[in-house]
Amino acid sequence: MPAQAVFSQVAQSKHSDRFTGPRAIVYLLLACCVALVACSKSPEQQGAGAVSDTVPFPTPRVVTSDVEPWGFMDDQGTMQGMLVDFQRSLFERAGIAYQNHLQPYPRVIHAVASGSADVAVMFKSPMADEVATSLGQVLSVPVVIVVLADNPHTFERLEDFAGMVVGQVRGSKYGPAFDNNPAFKRVSIPHVDQALRMLKAGRIDAMASTKQSLLFAMHATGFAGDQLRIALPLFDVSADLYVSHKAANAPWVAPLRDALAAMRADGTLTPSFYQSPFWPYFELCFAGQQCIATQ
Repeated sequence: MPAQAVFSQVAQSKHSDRFTGPRAIVYLLLACCVALVACSKSPEQQGAGAVSDTVPFPTPRVVTSDVEPWGFMDDQGTMQGMLVDFQRSLFERAGIAYQNHLQPYPRVIHAVASGSADVAVMFKSPMADEVATSLGQVLSVPVVIVVLADNPHTFERLEDFAGMVVGQVRGSKYGPAFDNNPAFKRVSIPHVDQALRMLKAGRIDAMASTKQSLLFAMHATGFAGDQLRIALPLFDVSADLYVSHKAANAPWVAPLRDALAAMRADGTLTPSFYQSPFWPYFELCFAGQQCIATQ
């Protein structure tokens, strides 16, 4: 029943016995409800492609790997890190509120796969592509393998690590040539600083790590560059922004993809990492005058 008709019926019948007392109040409330519905806009009327402030949707749940310098809690219990800074810039640009949680990298993958998390930056791999949908590349990350400076072996390919134990950050994927190589044993280690201590103590023979994580851990722990040798530069791995399959059709996915593309197009994507206070701004030289920088 149109709102005007309800109001008219109540007004015309104000002297009638049928519209006195409680019954009149019921009709008046009904008229108010009808009027509110009539004045509201449908989602289509609010503009295609826009996420309306009046149409609520679940807040995206972001999960971030707790590997320094990508994500960690500082001494005050505040979430910090380069990925944390990037996500803040990305979601602000998209105009989307979000929740962010730190988890070990294997749990990041599991959370996105199960749908208990919606968004994560993950290394591009067959596993990541199976459990989630990439919205685009975030960063290209160089990976290196280091050994102690006094290691006598010569390394020219992965097979030269035959019989050795190579540490890697738990859950990391560095490509099939490394991940599935039968020549050496891979050991998962929670953090790079722990791996450096294990390397120094002789518990592992080598350590594979992203360049950024390695330099940050060495700087944070005071591990001198001349104690290590770059055994083998592997290759660059892509870190992509992934959304879980369960959230693939959420209304915030398109604005988030557009924001990422816009940051890449206008040149603000890479600086969002370089401008982070957690980006290791230095060149570090290893044994044999092997020097690497982060820019």
